[in-house]
Amino acid sequence: MEYARSLRGRAGVAILSNSADGAREEEERRHGFSAVFDPICYSHEIGANKPEPEAYEAALRAMQSTPEQVFFIDDRQQQIDGAARVGIRGIVHRDNATTVAAVEEFLTAATGS
Repeated sequence: MEYARSLRGRAGVAILSNSADGAREEEERRHGFSAVFDPICYSHEIGANKPEPEAYEAALRAMQSTPEQVFFIDDRQQQIDGAARVGIRGIVHRDNATTVAAVEEFLTAATGS
């Protein structure tokens, strides 16, 4: 959460989550995600689950982004493969250091600096 918070001003951060009714309220109560992430796209609200292309496309619309502008992180390879099918690069999260390094590399490449 601290790293995601630190990206403010450098990159947008969003959530795309396979979910059930009540997830938004419960996760907000437990984690306060809306203070860091915008948008937060829950599958039960958008009508599609990862790894369906429609889930990623709905998230792209909500973020007002193109696939090339987005770096996707998930703990399942199947979800990364789904993102790749719509042109979104990503990484399977294994540990914080590796994920942070991958995000930084993506941001450096995106900004050319």
